[in-house]
Amino acid sequence: MPACCPRLTTSSIVSCLLTIALNNSALADDHRLDEFQRVELSDIYFSEGAGAGDINGDGHGDAVYGPHWYEGPAFEKKHEIYPAVPQNMKGYADHFFHWVYDFDGDGNNDVLTAGFPGTPGYVYRNPGRNNLDSLWEKFTVADQVSNEAPQFADITGDGIPELICTRDGHYGYYLPAAGKPLEAWTFHSISAATAPKPFGHGLGVGDVNGDGRMD
Repeated sequence: MPACCPRLTTSSIVSCLLTIALNNSALADDHRLDEFQRVELSDIYFSEGAGAGDINGDGHGDAVYGPHWYEGPAFEKKHEIYPAVPQNMKGYADHFFHWVYDFDGDGNNDVLTAGFPGTPGYVYRNPGRNNLDSLWEKFTVADQVSNEAPQFADITGDGIPELICTRDGHYGYYLPAAGKPLEAWTFHSISAATAPKPFGHGLGVGDVNGDGRMD
């Protein structure tokens, strides 16, 4: 055996294994397992997904599921955003995604929704803390939201998130006009018509090449 590769003896192997075991033990001591409490919001099928954000401005995260939002941190009290219609368990719901964001800048978080791929995107305007038991005003902001994994993220770098999806086979994003956040948004295409219409599984956003810009 070459001099650069000394023979491993039984004692040296045991020593190495003991060192590894001690290191793993130290890592285990530093490891913390966080446990989450499971809370059932509803046993009725309203939506394919859910969202979260502070709806009532009390500093606690609330949950949004289909036509309802649930007050955190207990999530026991619910409020209706739009008329609740249970969905057919044997099919797709008309509601897929929820994002919580203050679109009109009034200090109250609104809800952006996307439904079955190829259908419109809506913003439901928060009626204010004193009217949260009222139905929310609905605005059609995107005439077609395609792909089964649309994203709501800041892809332009201006600090404001955009709705990223596909439309008519093009990848791109929806952007509201300045000062008109609840009027129809404009779709900005970033590709040729290469995406499946209206479906397509998977769509992600991130800085792939490390240049500080989202891809």
